[in-house]
Amino acid sequence: MKALTQSLLLTAAACLLSACTASQSGESYLAKQSLQPTDQTLPHCYGYGCARRADIHLSDTEWLTIRSTMMPPTENAAHEREKIARAIAAFEQLVGKTAGTDTDKAGTLKHMGAGGLQLDCIDESINTTIYLQALQERGLLLYHSVGAPMTRLPIIHAGRWPHRTAVIADKQSGEKFAVDSWFHDNGQAPEIIPLKQWKDGWKPD
Repeated sequence: MKALTQSLLLTAAACLLSACTASQSGESYLAKQSLQPTDQTLPHCYGYGCARRADIHLSDTEWLTIRSTMMPPTENAAHEREKIARAIAAFEQLVGKTAGTDTDKAGTLKHMGAGGLQLDCIDESINTTIYLQALQERGLLLYHSVGAPMTRLPIIHAGRWPHRTAVIADKQSGEKFAVDSWFHDNGQAPEIIPLKQWKDGWKPD
């Protein structure tokens, strides 16, 4: 637990010092971390704080599975967010099976002895940003752009511990949304809620 807390606090401090905000694009954030997705591979973080990384190859058939979650194209941003949630769940199922992290459980603190295959909120936020960026690069996001992960802090925002999420922004309204997969087991749809609400300490009932 001590190592996890230090990881979260260091990440939060680095985020503040580097002016890490949702105005930074997901692409530029991932480039700085050397974690850009390509046509062939998806980087995958696990083991708490992205301590371990793997390059995961998805077959053409698996990419078709991902693409199918976004089809047919929607007519508004709200419906696209529903499709994004399904796409992230599909990514987790496919990547988790190959990486061995399909046993990842919701939350963090209760599962720290999972042989390094458990994900914390840093891993989850980075991986989700990678998946979102992959969707964007394939032209599958019509109404949203991908931002850098955001951190909420107990003193500034809410909650007992620092927490992190992936972020998307509505292209038309500019409203930002948290895309948080940490609250659920691997392969389940993430929570997508307004970022302001998330920063106020929101969590599922």
